[in-house]
Amino acid sequence: MMLDPAKLPEAMRTISAWRIEPEAPVNCPQCGTSGFVITDCSARPHAEWYRLQCAACGLEQMLNIPLGAGGPGGGY
Repeated sequence: MMLDPAKLPEAMRTISAWRIEPEAPVNCPQCGTSGFVITDCSARPHAEWYRLQCAACGLEQMLNIPLGAGGPGGGY
């Protein structure tokens, strides 16, 4: 199942909370149940990739967050 586009802001908040405290349980942004799994599959410095999984509702999706260039010409 794919993430409902209307739930994207909630998914971003969930990822932000998880990044601050990765061991804390988080609820699925789609169905609200616990046991939601986030896996960081990022390819920094180019993009952040998160695998979102929920056994309760069947959510299975990769979420890409592109990271901007660090300076002129893509330099850092």
